[in-house]
Amino acid sequence: MTSRAPLRSGNAPSDIDAVLHGWMSEWHAKGLPGELDHVHAPDERGHYHWLVRLRGDEKDVITIWFSLRQRTVHVECELMPAPEENKEALYAFLLKKNAELREVHLALGPEQGVYLVTQLPAAEITADRVDELLGAVLTYVDELFVNAMSLGYQSLYRRRKGSRS
Repeated sequence: MTSRAPLRSGNAPSDIDAVLHGWMSEWHAKGLPGELDHVHAPDERGHYHWLVRLRGDEKDVITIWFSLRQRTVHVECELMPAPEENKEALYAFLLKKNAELREVHLALGPEQGVYLVTQLPAAEITADRVDELLGAVLTYVDELFVNAMSLGYQSLYRRRKGSRS
């Protein structure tokens, strides 16, 4: 019986590092700003981590974590911190939107922040998949951020960008 997500190979950390650096080089070649950081040693659980920072239209900096686990790469991006107001309305909005999302889904993080997340088998991380995932994350953050922050921080959040409503 073959597993869709077999145990990662010993080369997986360097393979994924090469894919992410290659993707970032192509991103920069298009004249787009972004940064890639990598922790070269595994954490206490044996996971390797990469951090991609990109510019968004609505949220200035969009940070995406890639975490290589035993069989998969976990990808996550914080959409917003834990809401302080209108939680029921916010969660209803996000659950409705969750059904429309492709490539990633919405989830609550450990401190109740709202995240876009997905997991892929480690062997499926290619430059094309990274481009699809990051394209989806950028699109959804820009699409959801203003409404989510306006609901979850109604008395505090004021939209800084004036071009769209």
